[in-house]
Amino acid sequence: MTRKPRILCVEDETLLLDDLQEELQDAGYEVLGAGNGKEALDCLRRQTPDLILCDMMMPVMSGPELLSCVRRELPQLIRVPFIFLTALATRENIIKGKKLGADDYLTKPLDFDMLLATVEARLKEVDRINSAHRAQLMQIEQAIRQTRQSRGPLRVAIISGIPKVIEPIRAALEELGCEITLVPEDKLKHKSYNFDSQDIVLLVYSKIVHFFLQYMTRTGVRPPQGKMVLLAPASMNDSLRAGLMETGIDGFLDYPYRPVDVFKLLMDRLQPA
Repeated sequence: MTRKPRILCVEDETLLLDDLQEELQDAGYEVLGAGNGKEALDCLRRQTPDLILCDMMMPVMSGPELLSCVRRELPQLIRVPFIFLTALATRENIIKGKKLGADDYLTKPLDFDMLLATVEARLKEVDRINSAHRAQLMQIEQAIRQTRQSRGPLRVAIISGIPKVIEPIRAALEELGCEITLVPEDKLKHKSYNFDSQDIVLLVYSKIVHFFLQYMTRTGVRPPQGKMVLLAPASMNDSLRAGLMETGIDGFLDYPYRPVDVFKLLMDRLQPA
């Protein structure tokens, strides 16, 4: 049985929140409710909706404050559409919301036909994007398997202090036939691991990894043939990225680490030199 799309409604006006939930439930959606941004954030840490409808002006935590927290602290929700409900759809408010990552605006008093049409359109857009990514992933996966038959397995080292963070990547790479070496980041403290034999080195960013990259810059130590890619947190700013690129790494994979980006990295490494 297909799961109903789940929508989180965030609204401090109780009567309007009730109306929103009733309209959406009648339209066939599963609905979660929250009375302010803090309640919504607590909910989002426990459950993942398919779309968020959020009032802009609320006590405790406003809509823009909630959106900022979601984009900063919950990067796994990056593809979940976020729609503001507002009686103040001024140019300045819209620009501010767009810069934070809002996907759309609906003005109050709400036109529920427009609301339902907007929700449906945004969910269909997400489905189209996800379908395209799945198709691309299958094509890349097939190409990797075909190329690997003549080249042998790729050797990939993954450096992390928290194994569960890299488990999805490890599982995906192993399924493709890569030879995986998991390296505790503590080994970098003593410069006691040699990456010479690796085709790709993936480093989960941390203070230890940062100092190790600086050490590499000073000494010129790096894999003679492999690529070094940093698995970056969503909060990493542009100035830090620019400084890290000067250490000689080959690029970044941003959290949440999408399989399609990891597989593209493999395809790049498999290309003839």
